[in-house]
Order: sequence, then structure tokens, then C-alpha cells
Amino acid sequence: MKRVWVLLLCGGALAGCGGGGGRHVVTVQAYGDHPATTVSAPSASPAACAGDGRIFARDAVALLAHSSTNAAYPADLYYTIIREDFADFEARGCAPRYLGAPLRARLTPAQRAALISALPRTMADVVRGSLDVTRG
Repeated sequence: MKRVWVLLLCGGALAGCGGGGGRHVVTVQAYGDHPATTVSAPSASPAACAGDGRIFARDAVALLAHSSTNAAYPADLYYTIIREDFADFEARGCAPRYLGAPLRARLTPAQRAALISALPRTMADVVRGSLDVTRG
């Protein structure tokens, strides 16, 4: 399993997937026992970005399932997993549509709203933006 990452400043990181062969580097902040670190990934193909979006959506479902008061244990593990997913997605430089479409497919509108409210602002802004560009 990859090390756990934290949220990142994502200003221009959503330029889109594609060729180029360069590497995107994203610095992430510390979270709990997990130190700050840097995530680096080559530009990804549309298929890799779509895969990252599906993984993020899958893990968002788990995060929400463990965020309720009926959960057997807290959502912290799933929160760290989804942050790792997000950091990988951002480091690849994937376009927002690769995140928004799977979230729309896997989560209800109420679940999407709950996810956004559970995320830190920077991550929530990216997720909200990805949903906006896939609205249709």
C-alpha cells in the first residue's frame, strides 16, 4: 500500500491528462501521524486518469459509509485513503471530468453533498468543480 498523503494546493494542477512525459510534483501537508511529503507522478493517459477517478469514487463511498454514527469504527482510515487517491489524481494532472463523472455515477446528490462537506476546503473545491464540469 502506498504511503498516506494529504491535501494539496491545486491551483493549476488540473490541466488535463495527456502526453508530455514530464512529471507533476505536488507538495502535501502533514496530517496526524503522517508527515508532509511530496507526490510525484508522470503525466497520465486518459485511461489512467479515469482509473484514478473511479478509485477516488469507490473510496468516497467507503468514507461516507464509515462517517455515520452507526459505523463500527471511525472514518479516519478512509479519510487518509481518499487523500492518497486525491494526491495521486492531482500529481498526474488529470482533468476534473475524470473525477466528477465517477462521483456522479457512484454517489447520490445527498452523498456528494455530504462528501464535499466532509473534505477540507481545498479538496472540496476541486471535487465541487469536478462535479460542476460534469453536470449535464
